[in-house]
Amino acid sequence: MPRHIKIGLIVFGIGGAIAMGFFVDIVGRVRSMVNERETEENPFKPPAQPLYAPTDPPMTVKIFFPAASGDSLLVAEDQTIFKSAEIANRARQILQKIQEGPGRDTMLAPLPKEAKVQDLFISEQGTAFIDFSDAMATAHPGGILNELTTIYSIVDSLTYNLPEIKQVKILIGGVEKETLAGHCLLLLPLEMDLSITNVIPHEEKTAQLK
Repeated sequence: MPRHIKIGLIVFGIGGAIAMGFFVDIVGRVRSMVNERETEENPFKPPAQPLYAPTDPPMTVKIFFPAASGDSLLVAEDQTIFKSAEIANRARQILQKIQEGPGRDTMLAPLPKEAKVQDLFISEQGTAFIDFSDAMATAHPGGILNELTTIYSIVDSLTYNLPEIKQVKILIGGVEKETLAGHCLLLLPLEMDLSITNVIPHEEKTAQLK
């Protein structure tokens, strides 16, 4: 075979290999984009694991919402969740109730509509770490009382109904924030405080019954 033909075949082969590599890279990127879109739009992704089993019994919980008027900043509303074997799943159900808002017009929604729970973890010491989306802060109206009722709607609803949770630490966008929207501090985990609610603490209620 003439030398110039061999050289031509070699050059052609190299060019073909480069083109094929480029094609494979493009296909990989397209597949990656499709996978990302499928994850975002969720057309084929399996459903999230349920927060309770069909056999889990119902349980009544008190969800604390900001009061539209009156002496108490927070007012409790009885709602129903299901007694999942996992405390974290019960906590997630309570957070869903908070996000859905109250069922009566005498109470207000404690969270911005855009705010979402991104993650939740409960430590062995009983501290619930809750990570909210950035909208928790950016879409919040601000003000001391507004921030206070938002924070303790979460803290009191979890700690009152789930004795396993002793404290609540609120994160926003995956990081610690000094305040929610400029006023109320979030740096330390917070314990239950019923002094701004219309609910009597368990200990006082027990003492009154004696």
